[in-house]
Amino acid sequence: LHSTAAAAAPAAAPRSPPPPPPRPYLTRQPSETARAFAERAAYLRERFGPPPADELAAMRQAALSMVWQNSRQLGCRYPAGAEERAGCGAGRPLATGAAIEGEMRARGAR
Repeated sequence: LHSTAAAAAPAAAPRSPPPPPPRPYLTRQPSETARAFAERAAYLRERFGPPPADELAAMRQAALSMVWQNSRQLGCRYPAGAEERAGCGAGRPLATGAAIEGEMRARGAR
């Protein structure tokens, strides 16, 4: 029997996204996946551009990135001003914990 090198080569494993460049006050949360963290960092770059020099602005941007991510992934709602600054939530119906749990069960998530 003949074997080829191509047949013996293992399949490439999926790679995690590369870590985002450093940004003040943007840290990966303990339960946050690498993908979710990379999405949050990309959101900050796209929405706000380069990191601000002002410490307070940097903290606010990091907090708004969490508002955006929680709104997107968990259906969380925040005061209208926070949602407006984060660019999320406007005009969305309120989600309840039961609705979120039911949706996650339907998707097979635990």
